[in-house]
Amino acid sequence: MLNTLWKLVEDESDVEAKALADMVKANPELPDWSAGVQPLLDRLLAANDIKRELVCRVLSQMPFGAVSLSHKTIVLAESLVDFCRGRTPQMAFVLAHEVSHMHRGHGRERFGATDVAGMLTLNPIMAFGMKKLLDTGRSRENEFEADRDALAFCHRAGYAPHAGAEFLERLASGELARDTIKQYQSAHPPLSERLAELRARADKLNPPQTS
Repeated sequence: MLNTLWKLVEDESDVEAKALADMVKANPELPDWSAGVQPLLDRLLAANDIKRELVCRVLSQMPFGAVSLSHKTIVLAESLVDFCRGRTPQMAFVLAHEVSHMHRGHGRERFGATDVAGMLTLNPIMAFGMKKLLDTGRSRENEFEADRDALAFCHRAGYAPHAGAEFLERLASGELARDTIKQYQSAHPPLSERLAELRARADKLNPPQTS
């Protein structure tokens, strides 16, 4: 079993493929939704001269949230994409946040975190070993770093700088069920702290108009 685990860890694409297959088995993909979001991701990559090929997969019945896997895939919950329906800049911010995790190598750290662990149906021994090896600590600084990158990525791609703060404001406003927000918050720093930094940085890029 351990030999098998180490073999998987040696090749991130194999690790990701196996985990993604389990996720899709439990939470079927919505191909049309994935295809609809992909152009936003492509625009972000092109505008920021990121050569790495990334793809997004939208899964149904998955807990609200987004997660970057260890190789090239960003997984989005159907409920999250629906939450951003009609608000393209906010969807772009979510994607850009995950792009940062992938670009900076946080994807390996996030791969074994709680929002993925609950979806995997691997042998418990392998799941535990994989979590210990890949979940090296999704630190608060990683999340704040991803927010900062996301704002810059979106700005370069022509999306409104304040979209990220607006997305978080909606989360804090009670539009979603409390349990949904609690689950989402378990993997991120407090909304108030993220909002304060995003607003300040967005104001520098696009200062508010004064009368």
